[in-house]
Amino acid sequence: MAMDSFPNRPLTITEGRALHRSDAFRMVAPASAHTASGEDERLVSALVLVRDRTVQGVGYDLEADEWTVVYDESFDADDDAERADADGVVEAAEEHAQAANEALREWAGHEDREFEAVEDSTVQAEAGESERARVLFERYRAATGNADADVDAE
Repeated sequence: MAMDSFPNRPLTITEGRALHRSDAFRMVAPASAHTASGEDERLVSALVLVRDRTVQGVGYDLEADEWTVVYDESFDADDDAERADADGVVEAAEEHAQAANEALREWAGHEDREFEAVEDSTVQAEAGESERARVLFERYRAATGNADADVDAE
């Protein structure tokens, strides 16, 4: 399933933070970030999105040139008392966010990492430039009209 509300390109870390601060989501966390040689900006190609009682893991599919839903689960708290319900929702959201992160990392072909390691917006990309990062930056520059940027691909 495609995410029609996202642009047909990877997002910058700044755009991911803006989504996190928006009223549309309770939380947005990067599950995969990439750097390219000579670039200051990092691109995000997978995100965990938490809404009220719904968690989605979305990834930028290079072949389809669009964001796709990799993980999508709705949940309810077990208890109906107001405080217990709030705690149950938070716990359920955290469990589903971890599952979404794992599904995205597998989908993107990354090694396993704990969700907390990528939840922070200062997530560090792998050292060096991968082929996936190179292609993501090409797509990003083409979509944003910045195709003339001089980037060394090593």
